[in-house]
Amino acid sequence: MNKKKIAVATALAGLVLWTIAPSKAPRTNRVLANAFPAKLLAAPSSCTTPEWPKEARRYEVEGITLLHFHINADGAIEDARVAASSSWKLLDDAALASLIKCKFKANLDETERDATFPIQFVWTLAGPPSNRPRLVPDSCAASPRFSGFEEFNRTPSSKDGVLVRFLVTADGTATGVKAEGVDDVLASAAADYIASCTFATDPTVPGEKTDTAFGRVLRKRP
Repeated sequence: MNKKKIAVATALAGLVLWTIAPSKAPRTNRVLANAFPAKLLAAPSSCTTPEWPKEARRYEVEGITLLHFHINADGAIEDARVAASSSWKLLDDAALASLIKCKFKANLDETERDATFPIQFVWTLAGPPSNRPRLVPDSCAASPRFSGFEEFNRTPSSKDGVLVRFLVTADGTATGVKAEGVDDVLASAAADYIASCTFATDPTVPGEKTDTAFGRVLRKRP
């Protein structure tokens, strides 16, 4: 398994970069202009970096979680929500759990309490790129529900596909398949489909070998 170091950043500087490069986050540019209100913190130490979830570590998932929130009269976080998902619920949940522990100054003026503030969590693995197992062409079993698998596609689950992450055994079998953002029935069906496929690491691809993989199981149109 990949032994990369893990780096988690509450990327306040990243918010500024996104503001001047709105093409990277077109739907949040107007709010990002407000920036994270670090000056309103009760103390610099009152908002800390979250712990990387163990499961996320094992599956080596990465992403960027953007949260929006308000500050109530007592200085506590209020109405925290995911404005832009990392694509992985366990990372988004960890970001929210960390944010609600932040403490701001009490008795802020009405304008500051009404403002919507952003904070961005950048979940990255330090080190060289990973050489992940790839789908062996035409190795998946025929399915009445699914038409194929797009490896390394992290687009959230929708009517067109199911985002999955999984581990690959030495014989190329997918195991521990986790589906994102779908009901249990569809998640189980997607997991069974991926388990029918075969995966292999391409020795010609540079990078550190790992047994983790992800992508989208493509759904057939009705």
